[in-house]
Amino acid sequence: MSSLITDYGMIKPTSHLSDYVRFFWFTEGVASVNAPFVHNAFAYPSPEFIFCYKGQFKYNVARSAEKILTPGIYGQTQTYSKVSAQGKFGVFGFYLYSHAFPQLFGIPANELTDQTADIRSICGKAGEALEEQIMMAANNQERIKLVCNFLASRLKNARMEYTSLLCTINLMSDRNNLKSVKAFAQNSYLSLRQFERKFKEFSGFSPKLFLRITRFNSLLDTSFCDKPLGKIAFEHGYYDQSHFIHDFQQFSGYNPKEYFRPGTIAASDRGTVELK
Repeated sequence: MSSLITDYGMIKPTSHLSDYVRFFWFTEGVASVNAPFVHNAFAYPSPEFIFCYKGQFKYNVARSAEKILTPGIYGQTQTYSKVSAQGKFGVFGFYLYSHAFPQLFGIPANELTDQTADIRSICGKAGEALEEQIMMAANNQERIKLVCNFLASRLKNARMEYTSLLCTINLMSDRNNLKSVKAFAQNSYLSLRQFERKFKEFSGFSPKLFLRITRFNSLLDTSFCDKPLGKIAFEHGYYDQSHFIHDFQQFSGYNPKEYFRPGTIAASDRGTVELK
């Protein structure tokens, strides 16, 4: 018998929040000690808010000691983690673009990289109220409405003076853009040093690390199962197969041969789900 997902969804935001929110997501299900739900989350360039409204999840980063997953803000990460449940569970979350924190909350993105924070410490009493409302909400549509109202109230804080830099970050998320970091800096009308400093403030990573992580995320497509690893590496701009394997293991904890096999269940571009 395997664990059972009874409800799962990914929902795009409305247009007035689409520059700040990547998507909302939720999942509910039933697991057990003998048939746990396991989500292997990979390195990702976007922070997220997580609300566990039913059951209890265990959480560990890169095979560190397990702890309880609590509602909070989980920053963009350059490593992998695992979340598991062994009973009835329900969790709701949403991903922000990293630049949303400097714009909406006045906090440099790099302060959240590989970090977690409780919602009140970042968002004050309004964040605490949001957490309580989401935990008590009747359904996920209601939770999305609560988040949209909360974020809409922060739009007045948005900083617009770095529009060109934010456009550049979006361009660098496209793996087909193969320009050098220096060329991206020129497009942003900044010196290389200024660009690297501001880029880290708004993305949480150096430009080179950001490009590595976004390239890794772009190839998480299990339709590649029938392709040789060398061909996948070449198509995604890696120097060679060993370079590809090194990045893949660093950002996912998987050997690519293990990941690109029939039966792997991909959870969007963020990781895999094990239904045991």
